[in-house]
Formats: sequence, structure tokens, C-alpha cells
Amino acid sequence: MNFTGHTRLTDEEFKEWYPQLFEKCPTPSTQRTKEYKEEVEIKRTNFFKFQELTKDISVLPWEIWKPYPKDETWEISNLARVRINGIIQKQIDNPNGSKGYLVLKDYTKTLIYRLVADVFLDRKEGEYLEVHHIDNNGYNCSEDNLIMLTKTQHTAINKNEMEEW
Repeated sequence: MNFTGHTRLTDEEFKEWYPQLFEKCPTPSTQRTKEYKEEVEIKRTNFFKFQELTKDISVLPWEIWKPYPKDETWEISNLARVRINGIIQKQIDNPNGSKGYLVLKDYTKTLIYRLVADVFLDRKEGEYLEVHHIDNNGYNCSEDNLIMLTKTQHTAINKNEMEEW
């Protein structure tokens, strides 16, 4: 599945790619299985290992940094890392949500995937589009794993309702 060059999907594009997006999303009953929970824990562990290994590396290969439009002291990378005043910030699981929704340790209301969408997908306030993780891995907030969907499109994917499209 390659969405290169697409930050948003029209309804026509969504219909075309829906089967592939649908395949990546677990059904609500799957999310309750031991296997699914183990898979999430592996992704979580891998993310935090990666974060620890790269915390002192200012730029990784293929990494692009851009200023955050709402605060010029913040920079967001296409690999979903965040620098504030030149210091790479630690990310943690959202203490107010479920696993897979990463936030900055010192800014627990700041969701990482939304920062990346704001900068790299040109997400605008009041646009009423939702950010979707293409591979259904909330620990992968890189630019190429996010796409903007309408609420209807996103609901169909998350409810795993193939018949709607």
C-alpha cells in the first residue's frame, strides 16, 4: 500500500484503497485477543527501544525537521521526533488514553501524530479531518504512515465496516 503524495483521500480514492486499509485494521473482537495485545506490546517495546537508542542523535538518515507553526521553538520531524529549543523530547504513552497514543513526557496533552499531521500533512484547525495510522500502529507516527480522512471514512475503518464502501 503506497500513499506517497497523498495526505488526504477523496471519497473515490478511499473507495479504491479501502480494502487495503480495512485489512490493516483489527476488528473490535480481535482487539480483545491475547495475540493482538501481545503484538501491541511488541510494537510498544520496539518504539521505546528506538527512542532510547536515538535520543542523542540530532538527525537520523532521511529525517527532515520542520518548525511547528504554532510555536517556532518546536520542531517536528517526518520520523515523528520532536525538538523543543533544540532538545529532543521524550515520548510516552498517553496517560489519559490507551496504549499507542504517544504524547510528549512534559506535555501530556500533545499527541505526537497530530503534531506530525499539522506540519507534514498540513492539517488545519477547523478542517474536520481526522488523522489515521495507515498500518494501524499507533507507535508509528511517521509522516508516511499518516493520512487525513473524513470522519465518515475514519469511522468506517475503525469500526471495520467493509460493507459501507
